[in-house]
Amino acid sequence: MSIRLEVIKWEDTSGGHQIVQRVPPQGMADLKLGAKVIVQRSQACVFVRDGKALDTFQEGSHTLTTANVPLLSKLFNLVYQDNPFQACVYFVSLKPFTGLGWGTKEPITLQDSIFGLVRVRSFGKFSVRVTDPMNFIAQVVGTQGRADAEEIEEWFRVILLDAYSDVVANSMRGKSVVEIQNRHGDFTAAMKARTSEDFAKYGIELYDFKIESISLPEAVQKKIDERAGMGALMAGGLGMNTFMQYQAAEAIGKAGDNPGAGGIMGAGMGLGLGMMMPGAMAPAYQAMYGQPQQPGMAPAMGGPPPLPGAFAVSAPYYAALNGQQAGPFDGNALKGHAQAGALRPDTLVWRNGMAGWVKAAEVQELQALFMPAGPPPLPPGAGGPPPIPMPKA
Repeated sequence: MSIRLEVIKWEDTSGGHQIVQRVPPQGMADLKLGAKVIVQRSQACVFVRDGKALDTFQEGSHTLTTANVPLLSKLFNLVYQDNPFQACVYFVSLKPFTGLGWGTKEPITLQDSIFGLVRVRSFGKFSVRVTDPMNFIAQVVGTQGRADAEEIEEWFRVILLDAYSDVVANSMRGKSVVEIQNRHGDFTAAMKARTSEDFAKYGIELYDFKIESISLPEAVQKKIDERAGMGALMAGGLGMNTFMQYQAAEAIGKAGDNPGAGGIMGAGMGLGLGMMMPGAMAPAYQAMYGQPQQPGMAPAMGGPPPLPGAFAVSAPYYAALNGQQAGPFDGNALKGHAQAGALRPDTLVWRNGMAGWVKAAEVQELQALFMPAGPPPLPPGAGGPPPIPMPKA
């Protein structure tokens, strides 16, 4: 038996989770010209007959007439106001539905320019909004019976994930995953452009797309951290040799703590490595923090002592030469600049560990650069025999 409706409206009590409400929930309703249709804010009302979406009302209060339901009027040959007709009504929410989740079930394989094949995973949130109520009812609700946001989430997630895999693969072609964390904005813009046609076929749009995380394999993350550490040392004016010494010292420490060494051998190895540790760590510590090697610490492994006559400094120095920052310079380079007159006592210098630029003459280990090469000249009247005394008459 059909339900006779005089006033047609939908009060959404779902807390914003329901996208579509059918009136009546099942079957058809007896409607007639003169009935009231009340469409709330951010809603649309679609009349459906035999599975076909016919007429649509937007926000506001409407009275059914042959003028505003022309397709229904033609279908039923409506002439008189009391002439009933049967149809159902779908109210569609037009507001954005936010907080829908997405995530890659399988990793995306990328050809990385540095690390080779890399598998990445991503997850985030997306939002959708109905833009064409009639098309949405015909394509999604009418054929699939979906009515709430969770069902719509499942419906469109497959489209999103296919598009996301293509976007990431195309955007990262010829690049490295080192850059991927900085490409979120590019991926979001590309996703909206990539999915616009696919979503439009269903009367809906991708309102927002957010990437919350892009995860890389642990081995790749470790290599990125190592490259970042090397870059930091290089930026501080330190060479590859210092970086290798620092890594060697780290490896020695781990080997000494390895329980797999076993028994007395392990204990002996730990003791021996512990005694070798200061010599391995000294140059790296000295270069990184600008501190001289502590007394009693063994010299750096793998390098000879400075040549006789060489000018040694605790760490490389930068100098303000001709108004420009130059360096870093080791002791011999500083000596050469001092002999050429480019490095003077009032020249500003700096090295790691110093709070700021200071004059070279104020740095104790550089003061020797400005001392005279020989003894000072004799004072006037000194250095000769006294005058010969004259004989008395």
